[in-house]
Amino acid sequence: MKLAAIDIGSNAVRLQIVRTTDADPNERFKKIEFVRIPVRLGDDAFKEKWISKEKKKVFFKAMAAFKLMIDAFEVDHYMACATSAMREAKNGDKIVKKIEKEFGLKIEIINGKRESELILRSIGNLFEPKKNYLTIDVGGGSTEMTVISNQKVINSVSFDIGTVRMMDGAVKGKTWQTIEHWVKHKTDGLNNLQAVVTSGTINKIFALLTAEQGLQFFSREQLKDFHRKVSKMSVQERIDEFKLNPDRADIIDVSADIYLRILNWANIDTIVSPDNTGLKDGILNELIEKYQ
Repeated sequence: MKLAAIDIGSNAVRLQIVRTTDADPNERFKKIEFVRIPVRLGDDAFKEKWISKEKKKVFFKAMAAFKLMIDAFEVDHYMACATSAMREAKNGDKIVKKIEKEFGLKIEIINGKRESELILRSIGNLFEPKKNYLTIDVGGGSTEMTVISNQKVINSVSFDIGTVRMMDGAVKGKTWQTIEHWVKHKTDGLNNLQAVVTSGTINKIFALLTAEQGLQFFSREQLKDFHRKVSKMSVQERIDEFKLNPDRADIIDVSADIYLRILNWANIDTIVSPDNTGLKDGILNELIEKYQ
């Protein structure tokens, strides 16, 4: 069976097409194709609460291409989810309806709670008994966190803070204090807490930090050193040294900063960055459970 997940984020839109497999119980699907297009809908949505004609034009081209690929690969089932930027844009619903009318592509605008649930679906099998975890997913427009203890969800939340939103100066004044209070309160008393991180940017940082060691985790101190280094570099220097795409290079320091604040408040030193996690992978796991 072939499945497809479309993740319409604030920084980029992504399509992943996979084939389900029973060969390995730890690997539910094999990737056939992956496409990422840096549309950056958040630039409009967070500042103007409206997606402009220019952004809409690029977005429509991306969705038309995604629908063609879904048809060309003869995908059996797909799910398309739009997150923070489309949630906040006043014309988000209208855009989604027009996409469905023109291309036959159905998009669901999901709230923060639903986004957290889908992200958790991509990593649920990683949690060990009698251990404590804080999952963190910093996107372009929102940050989702879940506290896990002894394989049970203790609490889950979504905050309106992300890399694109911060760069656009669209973070409300008390947001940081609210996040700090939540993190300290919800993680208080949890011993040996580990962070499980899932966003594309932190996964890239993880790859850069552990490429030569072959590790499955990294430390808060390593992330702090990386943030200190990259913050002093220009966007072009980051592109050249780390081989980053421009839309990743200009937010990588902001992403590291958000993660560091949360890790400091939770007093977490060990960070795990597993493969095949995040919203698109959660979508795929939900499709497998529904149709297989």
